[in-house]
Amino acid sequence: MVARCRDCRQEITWATSTGSGKRIRLDLYPDPGAGRVRKRDVRDEDGVIYADILRGDDLHRAIADQQPLYVLHSDTCHARRPPNPRPPHIRIDLPRRAKRQWRYR
Repeated sequence: MVARCRDCRQEITWATSTGSGKRIRLDLYPDPGAGRVRKRDVRDEDGVIYADILRGDDLHRAIADQQPLYVLHSDTCHARRPPNPRPPHIRIDLPRRAKRQWRYR
C-alpha cells in the first residue's frame, strides 16, 4: 500500500508492528545502511502487512543475512525538524547571569 506523508508529501508505506500492534510509517524502499525494520510477507484477510522493529542481535543477524531493512519514516521526515539544528558535538557554554539580589532599604 503506497501513500504519501501528510507532512512532507513523500511516498511512504504502512505496516503494522508485530510488537505493539500499532501502525507504523515506513520509507518506500529499503535502505541497507540505516534500516532497522523488517517487513513480513504475512498478510491477514484484510491485507495488512506486518513488520518487526529489530534491535540488538536480531538487527545484527538481519544485516549479516543481507535482508532488506526499511527505515521508519519518522527518522527521515524533514517536515517537523527544526530548520537549523545544533550539531550534537557542539556544546554551547554561555556565561550564567548573576542572580539579582533585592535589597530593601
